[in-house]
Amino acid sequence: MTPDTIRPLFELTDDVVYMNCAAQGPAPKAAAEAGRRAVSRKSRPWEQERNGLSQEMARARELFAGFIGASGTDIALSTATSYAVAVAARNITLEPGQSVVVLESQFPSNLYAWQLLAERSGATMTVVPWPSDGDWTSAVLEHIGPETGLVTLPNVHWVDGGTLDLGPIADVAHAQGAAIFIDATQSIGVLPLDVARIDPDYVACSAYKWLLSPDQCGYLYVAPRRQHGEPVEHNHAARIGDGPMTLSPGYGRTFQPGAKRFDQGAADAMIHLPMAVTAMEQIAEWGVEAIASGIEPIVDRIADEAANRGWGVPPKPYRSPHFIGLTLPEPPMPDLAERLAADNVHVSLRSGRVRVAPYLFNRVEEVEILFAALDRYVRSAA
Repeated sequence: MTPDTIRPLFELTDDVVYMNCAAQGPAPKAAAEAGRRAVSRKSRPWEQERNGLSQEMARARELFAGFIGASGTDIALSTATSYAVAVAARNITLEPGQSVVVLESQFPSNLYAWQLLAERSGATMTVVPWPSDGDWTSAVLEHIGPETGLVTLPNVHWVDGGTLDLGPIADVAHAQGAAIFIDATQSIGVLPLDVARIDPDYVACSAYKWLLSPDQCGYLYVAPRRQHGEPVEHNHAARIGDGPMTLSPGYGRTFQPGAKRFDQGAADAMIHLPMAVTAMEQIAEWGVEAIASGIEPIVDRIADEAANRGWGVPPKPYRSPHFIGLTLPEPPMPDLAERLAADNVHVSLRSGRVRVAPYLFNRVEEVEILFAALDRYVRSAA
């Protein structure tokens, strides 16, 4: 599995340096073709192919569950992490005086609902400051105590790829009786996550990044102990009707088993599901560990080139293998990403850092092109 074998599977021309998967993962050609077939299916809904939606939903659950060591029955279908957070916030109870542990500069979708829950519950927010040594795990552990009611974290910081070891964090959180919510949007599809080891209450993932899926595709793992909670919305597909809709209104008080009760309305997206399933099947075929090991040499080379210029990067022991944030010697020009894009080099600017997120299709030589473009707009501190 090399860039030369992977690149033809994507719509990438030789002049494009795309290192922005933390913002938007490109759909493989096979997934795009599945989407075109799905659009055709949408234009002819009277044909039998529409009847495959329920099987596609089940397959999507199974594939996502396979990436985290769960069962398909534990997975709800959502469109965004913010929806998954809303489900969890509906079902997690905080007491006055308890605290919610979050990271400094945590992604907004995994912050706003918890701020509101804390305010309504008389709880407080505990913000873990950015560690100067890059060791988020130790920093978080220092902020979990008897007052902690909820630990809601990513396992990779979205700004610069700094990692958290959720195993020991979960051990301490469980010992304090705290609930655990994980936003794994920036890792699932590239890094393993073992729910049996961590035993979280919820794990959310928006799939349009590292799962190479369309926008409005997402998943929510719901621990079995949480599967009798209340959904955010009450749609007909989440319940078992007392009678068939063909002969009755289809009303019913009994929820679907497992996590299905938390499915977002219109989860049976006729166009999105085939694309998401095809993309995840490709990822499963490559293997998560192989994907990470394939990207890591590119990230390491990026880190070396940045360090040679005196730019800051997360230390190797505390950074992810698949993307990295570069801290420049002075604040970057606001339109730096647009200037680079004009040079056909695609990265993101996030919270003052240049976030570079390559994939298996990137060649080592592209790192030189990236830094040649950066050098036109950023001075060296070395």
